[in-house]
Amino acid sequence: MSQALVVRPDSPHDYPGSLAGVPLAVQFHSGSHYTALRMLEGYLRPEQIALQHWGPPTRRFEAMWNGQVAGCLLMEPFIALAEKLGCKTLCEGHYLGLQSVAEDLDAETFGSLKCAVDAAIDLFNADKRRYLHYMIDDPRNAATITRHGGLTAEDFHLPRLRYVKSCAYRAQDLAETARWMQRWGLLTSDSLPSDLLRTTR
Repeated sequence: MSQALVVRPDSPHDYPGSLAGVPLAVQFHSGSHYTALRMLEGYLRPEQIALQHWGPPTRRFEAMWNGQVAGCLLMEPFIALAEKLGCKTLCEGHYLGLQSVAEDLDAETFGSLKCAVDAAIDLFNADKRRYLHYMIDDPRNAATITRHGGLTAEDFHLPRLRYVKSCAYRAQDLAETARWMQRWGLLTSDSLPSDLLRTTR
């Protein structure tokens, strides 16, 4: 998945290092939050990073566009919408997504779901533009996209859309992620890497 730090076309900000103390919209404890910290810690001291919780991407986009915050973290299709409207992308980062399933989901059903998702990934990667209308027409996205002039499949930068089949996390990646989250106060100091996710399936 990808998240981009986006500001309005008329923003005075042109690179992440100028964002010290500047409010940026994310959704706390989700991809936009973690990716913002990962990207901005290379430019700013922790106390200079001013993230605000605005919830899902539609609200983050509107907060940025309406000037309620200076910038926001967005995923597709809102990166494409922001770029079509002339917004500036100051930095962008890819991250691994996670599958969330109910604890009582039986192994057979989980396996069937995984097969279906893997098949969908193959179809999408074979012809990405063919399936982008699902992202544009998604009821969670459609109203905001329509209000700002709409999108077509041609508006997307296809290399940004990276979908890969699920696999187990490497132990060293899990341990490093736990250390990083502890450093930011997102996990308690006595949390173990195994506390981050279940690896029983």
